[in-house]
Amino acid sequence: MTSIHAIKPSRPELVFLFPGQGSQHYQMGRALFDADPAFRDLMTGLDAQFTEREGVSLLARLYGSLSAATPLDDIHLSHPLVVMIEYCLATVLRQRGLHPTRVIASSAGEFAALAFTGRITIETALDMMARQAQWATHYVEPGFMLAAMAPRAWCAADPDVCRLAWVAGVGMPSATVLTGRRQNLAPLETALRARGVAFGRLPVRVPFHSALMDPMRAHWVRRYNGHPHAEALWDVIRQPFDFPASLAMLDRQAPCTLVDVGPSATLANWIRHGAVPHADQWRVHGILSPWGGDLPRLQQVLDLADAHTAA
Repeated sequence: MTSIHAIKPSRPELVFLFPGQGSQHYQMGRALFDADPAFRDLMTGLDAQFTEREGVSLLARLYGSLSAATPLDDIHLSHPLVVMIEYCLATVLRQRGLHPTRVIASSAGEFAALAFTGRITIETALDMMARQAQWATHYVEPGFMLAAMAPRAWCAADPDVCRLAWVAGVGMPSATVLTGRRQNLAPLETALRARGVAFGRLPVRVPFHSALMDPMRAHWVRRYNGHPHAEALWDVIRQPFDFPASLAMLDRQAPCTLVDVGPSATLANWIRHGAVPHADQWRVHGILSPWGGDLPRLQQVLDLADAHTAA
């Protein structure tokens, strides 16, 4: 599930993008953590609270000895860390005077976006991430997520793909995220290769956005009974996401700056590669990357956003 929230009506638009699972990596945000006291203070404060509640320091694991090349596929770490990184980066940008008119969120990024916009607290968002990891481990069979360079309609029509996977979401018209049971991953990859479809595994071992998540629904409902966003957030976990549909709600002819606050600028990259065609008036920026350069990109965003706002 992908959603868009208006914060205040104004033009030109400034939009923050909050990606979901699959964008995470060890050492994500490390340069910013080392160089920016505001970002570091937010991260360490939330980590201290998380450690007290859950008995594990996320930062100790994130910034330990493992390199960015090692897949961060342990959901007990990746799920809360994606939310924490995105919330803290977006908050620092707002502290520096960048106030988005809208936010667009996909999958787990929805929890960070709701916390950033004040719909839920960041403590609640991180609790929801921790509980998802707990319940997925105990009640959901092992799975996979995979990005295939093929349109959703093609994936939905291919009998082998339908037999082996669910459509988890759409990143752009030519790219579909598939999910399913772990034992079906190798046969699915074989089928895609035979059809000449390029693909890449995501560092996610849980079959989000599929019926395989249903065994944990009762636990979600029981814990968050009465929470005003509980049902909508269950749909975020269970239903497919559609990023291009959310982008279509923006005016492609109006000046717009989109800033991806995710660990790998996934949504920014999808936009650059055609998630919505002919967005000629848009400026699209990412900040964090597994390949470094975070601090110069942060400064570019601050400079460009200031100019955009002044315009």
